[in-house]
Amino acid sequence: MRVNASVTHIAPVDSTRAAASDDSVSPTTSTHPSPALRIAFTHVLPLLVGCLLGQLLPTLAQMPGFRLHVLWIPGPLLMGWLLFTPRPQWRTCLLAAAAGTVLASVLVPFVGLSGLVASAGELVLVAAAAWLLLRWRGTGSPLEGYRDIALFVVLGGIALPVCVAWWQMLVFPDAPRGLAPGVLLTRLLCSSVSYLLIVPAVVNIARVLQTPERRAGWRWRTVAVAVLLLGVLGVIWGMDWPEGVMTPLLVLAPIPLLIWALIVFGVSGAAVCMLVVAVLAMQLSMAGIGPFAFWTPERNLITAQVWTLGTSCALLFLGALSEQKLSNHLKLQQAYRRLGEVTGRMLVVQEEERTRIARDLHDDVNQSLAAISICLSTLRNQIPDAERHSVVELQDQLLTVSNDIRSISHELHPSILRFTGLASALDAFCIKRNARGALRVRCRIENPPRLGDDRELSLFRIVQEAVNNVDKHAHASTAHVLVTVRGEQLLLRVDDDGIGMPVAGSTPAAPGLGMISMEERARLLGGSLQIGSSPLGGTRVEVRFPLGDAATGLPPVRVVAHP
Repeated sequence: MRVNASVTHIAPVDSTRAAASDDSVSPTTSTHPSPALRIAFTHVLPLLVGCLLGQLLPTLAQMPGFRLHVLWIPGPLLMGWLLFTPRPQWRTCLLAAAAGTVLASVLVPFVGLSGLVASAGELVLVAAAAWLLLRWRGTGSPLEGYRDIALFVVLGGIALPVCVAWWQMLVFPDAPRGLAPGVLLTRLLCSSVSYLLIVPAVVNIARVLQTPERRAGWRWRTVAVAVLLLGVLGVIWGMDWPEGVMTPLLVLAPIPLLIWALIVFGVSGAAVCMLVVAVLAMQLSMAGIGPFAFWTPERNLITAQVWTLGTSCALLFLGALSEQKLSNHLKLQQAYRRLGEVTGRMLVVQEEERTRIARDLHDDVNQSLAAISICLSTLRNQIPDAERHSVVELQDQLLTVSNDIRSISHELHPSILRFTGLASALDAFCIKRNARGALRVRCRIENPPRLGDDRELSLFRIVQEAVNNVDKHAHASTAHVLVTVRGEQLLLRVDDDGIGMPVAGSTPAAPGLGMISMEERARLLGGSLQIGSSPLGGTRVEVRFPLGDAATGLPPVRVVAHP
């Protein structure tokens, strides 16, 4: 920042961000993957592998002793991907899911053309259901509000499984077991449970990956605790409990875990935990273990599926409440961020206006006063000696006004800060304050490193505003200014011996523009401003902010202290 130039920015410059932006501009050094490669890894490969495995599981489930197939994966996986994918990329998702289905038919030749037609019809129905959900949703994200959840339960949990079952009956008209009520109910429940479990998990995990603010609870320690609790639940369900005594408690055992996951991880964590709990419940019920194992494996599976439907629907609506609160919190944070940006721009404009006024005072007004003083000197030599004292007094007053204007100009735009640093600027500020008023200002600057021009200007403005507040409102006789380095932070402290903070129980006064300006400058420095009681009996204003890389390689400034 030059002496007579306008301030361009107040916040500290992030060198890493600037370097990253420079790298993104240069085509030779860019490390970002191409859009085609990104789409291949985020859409094509997951859907192809997921649909392939989902098509192979029913075939593997026909093997003796293999009972892993309790969920239908391809359709729900595709719907989850379509709900968070932009509309122009839907064709890629559908082609990837179709490729996985075709590849599965190649690996399992006896699936035949009818199986491909049945899978293709389900993919079309899934795309239509996803289009309806996105068309009828509100202003928020998919599966966020109560209306979206209700539409998803109706379409994904009821209408879509019924349509898929009807389509399969049309494709396989000669299947002897296709029209059996028990088999049809099992297929409907399996499809409905799959959509209600897999789709929310996929959508909410994608939302967490796309929004860094939602990753607060996803830490390795909390994930380890969640895995441990799921393992404990599996052990409890796998134990041989007396029939009819512990069954109600065993059914309710996952509820605290799901609520804890909803609180810690958000909706995404609750959806993943619900998916794991449901698979565990259905697998144990088919093996004749757990709170749902009282009848045949098929009937146990139906019981576990019904419980899963009820629990997942309740968790979806409970998660909608949590998601709305989180969304409102994120919107509030975004609003505060925008407000901070606006305030920072206002401070920039304020500094530019101060610079302009200081330049006008120094270059125009002071030059005019100097010209008037020269004219008075000429006039003094032309008048009698008896009348010269009046002109001399007028020149002295004019010189006093010129000095006052110069002092105001320097306070508006401290050019000394640019050339000599923060310590010398604060030294000069304290000397001027002590010479001008009754308030005694004592400055102690202990080896502060040279910071950037913008950061030093912000610190100087905070000291200036704090001392002005002490002079106007504290009724103090002494103010102590301390600037020092404590660890990896720079500490700025202003103490006074004035009247202090309001007594407890009194109505606190609304912060003025000066206090708001100090808070915003402290925020722009990356730190915080605290107001409290001072050991001197008055008020303490304290600002701490991390030095970071701003002081790297810069020599320390001399120690300045005023007794």
